[in-house]
Amino acid sequence: MSQEQTRLFVGRSNMKILHLSDPHLFADDSSTLLGVNTNESLQAVLDDIRRRNITPDLFVVTGDISQDYTPESYQKFVDYLAPFNKPVLSLAGNHDERPKLKQYLSKSPFTTAEQMITEHWQLLMLNSHVPGKVYGNLSEEELSWLESCLVDNRDLPTMVFTHHHPIPVGSHWLDQIGIENGQQLVNLLSQHSQVKMCAFGHVHQSTDRHHKHINYCSVPSTCVQFKKHSADFSASQEKPGYNLYDCASDGQITVNSFRVDNYLPSVNMAISGY
Repeated sequence: MSQEQTRLFVGRSNMKILHLSDPHLFADDSSTLLGVNTNESLQAVLDDIRRRNITPDLFVVTGDISQDYTPESYQKFVDYLAPFNKPVLSLAGNHDERPKLKQYLSKSPFTTAEQMITEHWQLLMLNSHVPGKVYGNLSEEELSWLESCLVDNRDLPTMVFTHHHPIPVGSHWLDQIGIENGQQLVNLLSQHSQVKMCAFGHVHQSTDRHHKHINYCSVPSTCVQFKKHSADFSASQEKPGYNLYDCASDGQITVNSFRVDNYLPSVNMAISGY
């Protein structure tokens, strides 16, 4: 497996990462997911970032960029994010097709690099995508690569990003479609003291759980949200959102989770799946 590394030296002691996930874009501007127009909701999120005068050093996007697998949906994502003129690291979710992701999101400032080294941090993007499946899995090769990155950069505080969740989030139906071998990942990360956070998407909700020395953190979707602690599939009326991670050079991370104040999604609560 050939992994790509990129180096980005942010010229300040703190680094701000803006975490987006699960936009589920369509080629057709009028298409909806569970009643929510996903193109409009992503634009509302990006407008909210501008309104709050948030200026991240880079964006990390943890998958499900497309809902309909079209080239147009990926191009729209590029068009929406490009005006920020910031690096955008992306990985594939279960609704994505990795070849299209790499085709459309690999031209600067977009990148599908798996490893990013900064002056004070290491960011690792893990591929949990299983073609044709909703659940995730990390191959032995992927886990071996992860371990080598952690061993080689023991001195760098590290953040790990995945699409699927490696730990339970407390919703029975969602916890059936996380990373199948998530405990293997948790065990590996626990052995390396420089790992500060594992952040993920997929669950369309904000969660925050500490295990050992690591914060496991999910981000709200930029479109429809899923109801917390639900046994079966259930959507929520919560607003779209995003996370901002303020990463200090000493390895400390401050997490802020935002919701879009002035956008009300039209969620169809009668739909029983997506």
